[in-house]
Amino acid sequence: MEPYDIISGLAILTIVGQIIASFLILCFIGSLAKISATKRVLDWVGNHATVLMIIVAAVATSGSLYFSEIALFAPCKDCWIQRIFMYPQAVLIAVALWRKDATIPYYILVLSLLGIAMSGEHYVEQWKAMLNPAEHDPLKPCDLSGVSCSATYIFEYGYITIPLMAGTAFLLNILGSVLMIRPRRKYK
Repeated sequence: MEPYDIISGLAILTIVGQIIASFLILCFIGSLAKISATKRVLDWVGNHATVLMIIVAAVATSGSLYFSEIALFAPCKDCWIQRIFMYPQAVLIAVALWRKDATIPYYILVLSLLGIAMSGEHYVEQWKAMLNPAEHDPLKPCDLSGVSCSATYIFEYGYITIPLMAGTAFLLNILGSVLMIRPRRKYK
């Protein structure tokens, strides 16, 4: 499989993730308005969030490793920081599934909030470099590694970059964590 096929697939998964996140946010708003169908959706996601979050973390981790180890995109300093917040999630959630640990959403929530903040900052930095390359040189390294945090290896569908992919994964795990923490009912 060619790198472009993987990149396109991950970009499509990013869009799907953004649609799911938007739908869950709308359901949350609907549940505040006492629309029962939206509460059932949120309860279902909350009851299955651990499995859903491990899928998100595993895909994000695998995609990140694919970019650096197979596609040979050198990760910048900001990418490494985002990895620090994503990589442990797959392991922590797997252990939580195995041990049936109900406290996992608190750990994932903290990691994902820090990760999405970093992703947002990185995404803005990339856009500044794209819109004004004279002031924000996309080739200037951000540290001694020689890799620029402003460089954009991927730009799919006019807005999807690697930090946006990571940010979408963090957002999905934030929503999953919140839905696990909030009170919910089990339906038969």
